[in-house]
Amino acid sequence: MTMLMTQDDIRKHYELEWKQKATAASQAAAGSASADALAYSNPVEDAVLYPLYAKLIGDLNMKVNGGRVLDVGCGSGRWVRFFLDRFLPQLLLGIDYATASIELLRATNPVPDKSRSSALAFEVADITDPVVPQRQEFKKPFDLINVANVLFHIPEPVKFAQALLNLSKLIAPQGHIVTTEYLPRATMRTPWMLVRSRYEFEAAAAAAGLRIVAVRAFSFFSNDPMGLDGPDQAVRGCFHKVRAGMQTVLSANMDANSRQVLTTLLVNIEQAALSFSRERIAEMDLPSQKLVVLKRIA
Repeated sequence: MTMLMTQDDIRKHYELEWKQKATAASQAAAGSASADALAYSNPVEDAVLYPLYAKLIGDLNMKVNGGRVLDVGCGSGRWVRFFLDRFLPQLLLGIDYATASIELLRATNPVPDKSRSSALAFEVADITDPVVPQRQEFKKPFDLINVANVLFHIPEPVKFAQALLNLSKLIAPQGHIVTTEYLPRATMRTPWMLVRSRYEFEAAAAAAGLRIVAVRAFSFFSNDPMGLDGPDQAVRGCFHKVRAGMQTVLSANMDANSRQVLTTLLVNIEQAALSFSRERIAEMDLPSQKLVVLKRIA
Protein backbone atom coordinates (compact mmCIF):
# COMPACT_ATOMS: atom_id res chain seq x y z
CA MET A 1 0.00 0.00 0.00
CA THR A 2 1.30 3.48 -0.91
CA MET A 3 2.15 5.59 2.11
CA LEU A 4 0.49 9.00 2.33
CA MET A 5 3.09 11.57 3.29
CA THR A 6 2.64 14.20 5.98
CA GLN A 7 3.98 17.73 5.74
CA ASP A 8 6.93 16.67 7.90
CA ASP A 9 7.69 13.71 5.60
CA ILE A 10 7.79 16.12 2.67
CA ARG A 11 10.06 18.52 4.56
CA LYS A 12 12.55 15.71 5.27
CA HIS A 13 12.57 14.85 1.56
CA TYR A 14 13.37 18.43 0.61
CA GLU A 15 16.09 18.74 3.24
CA LEU A 16 17.93 16.03 1.29
CA GLU A 17 16.90 17.46 -2.10
CA TRP A 18 18.31 20.91 -1.37
CA LYS A 19 21.52 19.49 0.11
CA GLN A 20 22.06 17.64 -3.16
CA LYS A 21 21.33 20.86 -5.06
CA ALA A 22 23.93 22.66 -2.94
CA THR A 23 26.52 20.03 -3.84
CA ALA A 24 25.62 20.29 -7.54
CA ALA A 25 25.84 24.09 -7.39
CA SER A 26 29.30 23.88 -5.80
CA GLN A 27 30.45 21.51 -8.53
CA ALA A 28 29.05 23.83 -11.20
CA ALA A 29 30.94 26.77 -9.68
CA ALA A 30 34.11 24.66 -9.81
CA GLY A 31 33.44 23.81 -13.45
CA SER A 32 32.82 20.09 -12.88
CA ALA A 33 29.04 20.12 -13.41
CA SER A 34 26.38 21.79 -15.53
CA ALA A 35 25.75 25.50 -14.91
CA ASP A 36 22.01 24.78 -14.66
CA ALA A 37 22.55 22.78 -11.44
CA LEU A 38 19.89 24.83 -9.67
CA ALA A 39 17.26 24.34 -12.38
CA TYR A 40 14.15 22.80 -10.88
CA SER A 41 11.44 23.23 -13.47
CA ASN A 42 10.41 22.25 -16.98
CA PRO A 43 11.82 24.70 -19.59
CA VAL A 44 8.61 24.46 -21.63
CA GLU A 45 6.49 25.28 -18.60
CA ASP A 46 8.82 28.16 -17.70
CA ALA A 47 8.54 29.66 -21.19
CA VAL A 48 4.75 29.65 -20.95
CA LEU A 49 4.37 30.47 -17.26
CA TYR A 50 6.83 33.31 -16.70
CA PRO A 51 5.42 35.74 -19.31
CA LEU A 52 1.89 34.86 -18.16
CA TYR A 53 2.77 35.60 -14.53
CA ALA A 54 4.50 38.86 -15.45
CA LYS A 55 1.46 39.93 -17.50
CA LEU A 56 -0.88 39.02 -14.64
CA ILE A 57 1.16 41.21 -12.30
CA GLY A 58 0.69 44.11 -14.72
CA ASP A 59 -2.99 43.43 -15.42
CA LEU A 60 -3.87 43.41 -11.71
CA ASN A 61 -1.52 46.29 -10.89
CA MET A 62 0.31 44.24 -8.27
CA LYS A 63 2.91 46.22 -6.39
CA VAL A 64 6.16 44.41 -7.13
CA ASN A 65 8.45 47.21 -8.29
CA GLY A 66 9.26 49.12 -5.13
CA GLY A 67 7.17 46.70 -3.08
CA ARG A 68 7.78 44.11 -0.41
CA VAL A 69 7.67 40.57 -1.85
CA LEU A 70 7.57 37.35 0.18
CA ASP A 71 8.42 34.05 -1.54
CA VAL A 72 7.02 31.18 0.54
CA GLY A 73 8.70 27.83 -0.10
CA CYS A 74 11.65 29.41 -1.92
CA GLY A 75 13.38 26.03 -2.46
CA SER A 76 16.38 26.41 -4.78
CA GLY A 77 15.39 29.92 -5.80
CA ARG A 78 13.30 29.50 -8.93
CA TRP A 79 10.96 32.37 -8.04
CA VAL A 80 13.71 34.45 -6.48
CA ARG A 81 15.33 34.51 -9.91
CA PHE A 82 12.00 35.23 -11.62
CA PHE A 83 11.37 38.35 -9.53
CA LEU A 84 14.94 39.66 -9.61
CA ASP A 85 15.25 39.14 -13.38
CA ARG A 86 12.04 41.02 -14.22
CA PHE A 87 11.25 43.42 -11.38
CA LEU A 88 12.81 45.72 -8.80
CA PRO A 89 11.15 44.95 -5.46
CA GLN A 90 12.25 47.04 -2.51
CA LEU A 91 12.58 43.79 -0.53
CA LEU A 92 12.49 40.16 -1.59
CA LEU A 93 12.32 37.79 1.37
CA GLY A 94 12.48 34.06 0.71
CA ILE A 95 11.35 31.60 3.37
CA ASP A 96 11.36 27.82 3.48
CA TYR A 97 10.72 25.23 6.17
CA ALA A 98 13.79 23.27 4.99
CA THR A 99 16.99 24.59 6.53
CA ALA A 100 18.97 23.18 3.59
CA SER A 101 17.04 25.46 1.21
CA ILE A 102 17.97 28.59 3.13
CA GLU A 103 21.60 27.50 3.44
CA LEU A 104 21.70 26.89 -0.32
CA LEU A 105 20.19 30.27 -1.18
CA ARG A 106 22.40 32.17 1.24
CA ALA A 107 25.43 30.49 -0.34
CA THR A 108 24.36 31.21 -3.92
CA ASN A 109 22.85 34.66 -3.22
CA PRO A 110 25.15 36.29 -0.64
CA VAL A 111 23.42 38.97 1.42
CA PRO A 112 23.79 41.84 1.71
CA ASP A 113 24.80 42.43 -1.91
CA LYS A 114 25.29 46.12 -2.63
CA SER A 115 25.25 45.50 -6.39
CA ARG A 116 21.53 44.77 -6.19
CA SER A 117 18.83 47.41 -6.24
CA SER A 118 16.59 45.08 -4.22
CA ALA A 119 17.22 44.04 -0.64
CA LEU A 120 17.37 40.24 -0.48
CA ALA A 121 17.03 38.01 2.56
CA PHE A 122 16.34 34.36 3.37
CA GLU A 123 14.91 32.91 6.57
CA VAL A 124 13.86 29.49 7.84
CA ALA A 125 10.12 29.64 8.52
CA ASP A 126 7.14 27.30 8.28
CA ILE A 127 4.03 29.02 6.94
CA THR A 128 1.88 26.63 9.03
CA ASP A 129 3.49 27.85 12.27
CA PRO A 130 1.06 30.11 14.21
CA VAL A 131 3.92 32.28 15.53
CA VAL A 132 5.22 33.27 12.07
CA PRO A 133 3.21 36.55 11.86
CA GLN A 134 4.64 37.55 15.25
CA ARG A 135 8.29 37.27 14.16
CA GLN A 136 10.10 40.58 13.68
CA GLU A 137 10.87 40.03 9.98
CA PHE A 138 7.15 39.63 9.25
CA LYS A 139 5.82 42.56 11.27
CA LYS A 140 5.54 44.83 8.24
CA PRO A 141 3.01 43.50 5.66
CA PHE A 142 3.93 42.38 2.16
CA ASP A 143 2.57 43.73 -1.11
CA LEU A 144 2.89 40.39 -2.90
CA ILE A 145 3.20 36.90 -1.46
CA ASN A 146 4.23 34.17 -3.88
CA VAL A 147 3.38 30.70 -2.56
CA ALA A 148 4.05 28.30 -5.44
CA ASN A 149 3.73 24.51 -5.09
CA VAL A 150 3.32 24.76 -1.33
CA LEU A 151 -0.29 24.60 -0.16
CA PHE A 152 -1.13 21.22 -1.70
CA HIS A 153 1.93 19.83 0.10
CA ILE A 154 0.17 20.59 3.41
CA PRO A 155 -2.27 17.66 3.71
CA GLU A 156 -3.20 18.20 7.36
CA PRO A 157 -6.43 20.29 7.53
CA VAL A 158 -5.44 22.23 10.66
CA LYS A 159 -2.02 23.17 9.26
CA PHE A 160 -3.54 24.11 5.89
CA ALA A 161 -6.07 26.39 7.58
CA GLN A 162 -3.28 27.97 9.65
CA ALA A 163 -1.19 28.56 6.53
CA LEU A 164 -4.04 30.47 4.87
CA LEU A 165 -4.66 32.45 8.05
CA ASN A 166 -0.98 33.38 8.26
CA LEU A 167 -0.99 34.49 4.62
CA SER A 168 -4.03 36.65 5.33
CA LYS A 169 -2.20 38.28 8.24
CA LEU A 170 1.02 38.85 6.30
CA ILE A 171 -0.48 40.48 3.22
CA ALA A 172 -1.00 44.24 3.00
CA PRO A 173 -4.66 45.39 2.82
CA GLN A 174 -4.43 45.96 -0.95
CA GLY A 175 -1.79 43.30 -1.56
CA HIS A 176 -2.02 40.07 -3.56
CA ILE A 177 -1.26 36.43 -2.82
CA VAL A 178 -0.38 34.27 -5.84
CA THR A 179 -0.48 30.53 -5.36
CA THR A 180 -0.33 27.61 -7.78
CA GLU A 181 -3.31 25.27 -7.54
CA TYR A 182 -5.10 22.76 -9.77
CA LEU A 183 -8.68 23.37 -8.59
CA PRO A 184 -10.34 20.18 -9.87
CA ARG A 185 -14.04 19.59 -9.23
CA ALA A 186 -13.24 16.83 -6.74
CA THR A 187 -10.51 16.69 -4.08
CA MET A 188 -7.70 14.27 -5.00
CA ARG A 189 -5.11 12.66 -2.69
CA THR A 190 -1.73 11.39 -3.88
CA PRO A 191 1.21 10.24 -1.72
CA TRP A 192 2.73 13.73 -2.04
CA MET A 193 -0.27 16.01 -2.32
CA LEU A 194 -3.76 16.79 -1.19
CA VAL A 195 -5.17 18.59 -4.21
CA ARG A 196 -8.24 20.33 -2.88
CA SER A 197 -11.27 20.88 -5.05
CA ARG A 198 -12.11 24.41 -6.14
CA TYR A 199 -15.03 24.38 -3.70
CA GLU A 200 -12.96 23.19 -0.74
CA PHE A 201 -10.15 25.61 -1.55
CA GLU A 202 -12.46 28.59 -1.97
CA ALA A 203 -14.25 27.81 1.33
CA ALA A 204 -10.94 27.47 3.19
CA ALA A 205 -9.69 30.76 1.74
CA ALA A 206 -12.91 32.52 2.75
CA ALA A 207 -12.58 31.18 6.29
CA ALA A 208 -9.17 32.89 6.42
CA GLY A 209 -10.62 36.16 5.11
CA LEU A 210 -9.43 35.71 1.52
CA ARG A 211 -11.15 35.58 -1.86
CA ILE A 212 -10.10 34.45 -5.33
CA VAL A 213 -9.81 37.39 -7.74
CA ALA A 214 -8.14 35.76 -10.76
CA VAL A 215 -7.26 32.33 -12.18
CA ARG A 216 -4.85 31.69 -15.06
CA ALA A 217 -4.03 28.20 -16.36
CA PHE A 218 -0.50 27.93 -17.70
CA SER A 219 0.15 24.54 -19.32
CA PHE A 220 -1.44 21.38 -20.64
CA PHE A 221 1.37 18.86 -20.93
CA SER A 222 4.40 20.16 -19.00
CA ASN A 223 2.79 19.69 -15.59
CA ASP A 224 0.72 16.96 -13.94
CA PRO A 225 -2.89 17.21 -15.27
CA MET A 226 -4.42 17.14 -11.80
CA GLY A 227 -6.93 19.76 -12.80
CA LEU A 228 -8.74 16.84 -14.42
CA ASP A 229 -10.89 14.54 -12.31
CA GLY A 230 -10.95 10.79 -12.74
CA PRO A 231 -8.52 7.88 -12.75
CA ASP A 232 -5.19 7.81 -14.54
CA GLN A 233 -6.56 5.17 -16.91
CA ALA A 234 -9.09 7.66 -18.32
CA VAL A 235 -8.49 11.11 -19.85
CA ARG A 236 -5.70 11.88 -17.37
CA GLY A 237 -3.83 8.90 -18.77
CA CYS A 238 -3.73 10.50 -22.23
CA PHE A 239 -2.16 13.62 -20.76
CA HIS A 240 0.33 11.54 -18.76
CA LYS A 241 1.54 9.84 -21.97
CA VAL A 242 2.21 13.18 -23.66
CA ARG A 243 3.94 14.56 -20.58
CA ALA A 244 6.15 11.47 -20.25
CA GLY A 245 7.06 11.69 -23.94
CA MET A 246 7.92 15.38 -23.56
CA GLN A 247 10.21 14.65 -20.62
CA THR A 248 11.91 11.81 -22.49
CA VAL A 249 12.61 13.97 -25.53
CA LEU A 250 13.86 16.94 -23.50
CA SER A 251 16.26 14.73 -21.56
CA ALA A 252 17.73 13.23 -24.74
CA ASN A 253 21.30 14.00 -25.77
CA MET A 254 21.21 16.68 -28.48
CA ASP A 255 23.03 19.84 -29.51
CA ALA A 256 21.96 23.22 -28.17
CA ASN A 257 20.34 24.37 -31.43
CA SER A 258 18.23 21.21 -31.74
CA ARG A 259 17.17 21.52 -28.11
CA GLN A 260 16.09 25.11 -28.66
CA VAL A 261 14.10 24.23 -31.78
CA LEU A 262 12.36 21.38 -29.95
CA THR A 263 11.64 23.49 -26.87
CA THR A 264 10.16 26.27 -29.02
CA LEU A 265 7.93 23.75 -30.80
CA LEU A 266 6.64 22.34 -27.50
CA VAL A 267 6.03 25.85 -26.16
CA ASN A 268 4.03 26.70 -29.30
CA ILE A 269 1.94 23.53 -28.86
CA GLU A 270 1.18 24.47 -25.24
CA GLN A 271 0.25 28.03 -26.17
CA ALA A 272 -1.92 26.93 -29.10
CA ALA A 273 -3.82 24.47 -26.89
CA LEU A 274 -4.29 27.13 -24.21
CA SER A 275 -5.46 29.79 -26.68
CA PHE A 276 -7.93 27.44 -28.38
CA SER A 277 -9.34 26.22 -25.07
CA ARG A 278 -9.67 29.67 -23.51
CA GLU A 279 -12.17 30.62 -26.22
CA ARG A 280 -14.38 27.65 -25.35
CA ILE A 281 -13.70 26.48 -21.80
CA ALA A 282 -13.71 28.28 -18.45
CA GLU A 283 -10.19 28.92 -17.15
CA MET A 284 -11.05 26.96 -14.00
CA ASP A 285 -11.84 23.84 -16.08
CA LEU A 286 -8.53 23.66 -17.94
CA PRO A 287 -6.53 20.57 -16.92
CA SER A 288 -3.29 22.14 -15.76
CA GLN A 289 -2.00 23.96 -12.76
CA LYS A 290 -3.23 27.52 -12.42
CA LEU A 291 -1.98 30.78 -10.99
CA VAL A 292 -4.61 31.64 -8.39
CA VAL A 293 -4.66 35.20 -7.07
CA LEU A 294 -6.11 35.91 -3.63
CA LYS A 295 -6.91 39.17 -1.89
CA ARG A 296 -8.35 40.04 1.47
CA ILE A 297 -12.13 40.08 1.66
CA ALA A 298 -13.09 43.75 1.87
